[in-house]
Amino acid sequence: MKCFERRAILGLAASLAIASAGLLPDLAAAQDYPTKPVTMLVGYGAGGQTDLVARGAARVLAEQLGQPVNVVNKPGAGGAVAARELTQAAPDGYTILFHSNSVVNSAPFIMDQVNFTPDDFEYAGMITAYQTGLVAHVDAPFDDLKGFIAWARENPHFAYAALSPEARMYMDTLAEANGLEPNAVPVQSGGEMITALLGKQVIAAFSGGIHYRYPDELKTISATTTFRHPSAPDVASIEEDGYPIGMDTRTTLFLPKGTPREVLERISDALSAAADDADFKKVTDGANIPIMYMNLDEARAEIEATYAKHKGILTDGS
Repeated sequence: MKCFERRAILGLAASLAIASAGLLPDLAAAQDYPTKPVTMLVGYGAGGQTDLVARGAARVLAEQLGQPVNVVNKPGAGGAVAARELTQAAPDGYTILFHSNSVVNSAPFIMDQVNFTPDDFEYAGMITAYQTGLVAHVDAPFDDLKGFIAWARENPHFAYAALSPEARMYMDTLAEANGLEPNAVPVQSGGEMITALLGKQVIAAFSGGIHYRYPDELKTISATTTFRHPSAPDVASIEEDGYPIGMDTRTTLFLPKGTPREVLERISDALSAAADDADFKKVTDGANIPIMYMNLDEARAEIEATYAKHKGILTDGS
């Protein structure tokens, strides 16, 4: 009996040793991270606000991490194409996604092919807030939301640029409430949206804030956030105008589910440096983009809170 027990104990010890040895490489890899270049996916095309901030953040991350951070644009479905690709990547920190949190907290409620939840990803932090709003060329015959709605009633089948599912939701809500007949013109990036506005190919568009780079050519009609924009404090929010659908979004660093905490902390700490980086601030100041850094735990809390809130706005809450 004693011999049997001794063999059992030795067998258990050997099994534990083998299991522990198997864990050591992953632990060491997390502690040594990064040892090679990092790929940063961006869910919109080049030239827009998200891409602009992503490239600025990638430079800071590369400096802080000591490895190149290569930006790869993967536009499509409001960021869902890039997010889906991220879910198929190894959870080792070498593929990350820089994108609006709307791909998790809004898109699943308005796009049939998107079903992400906060638990489908890890988060390494947030860095900027979007000044999202309805915008138009300065020559447009209206200056506020009330004026736009009055004009739209008289001009059925007007064209507006739609970069994201949220843009369509805002216009659909306004159209249903006021008997409007809009035509959405899909665009793949903020750059395409700006081109459509400046070229007067559309009468209006929903912008993430990059329009503030063109103060002499474009104007904000309504802030679609819960707050008035720092860059246009005299423009009322959509909620002030009687539509309780304001939603706040932030640029977020997403990683595959299961990425080690040590890797998330390393990236989050690196991202925090962007908030005080002079060159990064030049990028954001030049486009009137507010810096609002959140660490990995604050980012997850923000994702979960806005997921619940936006579900109530975009669905019946069930």
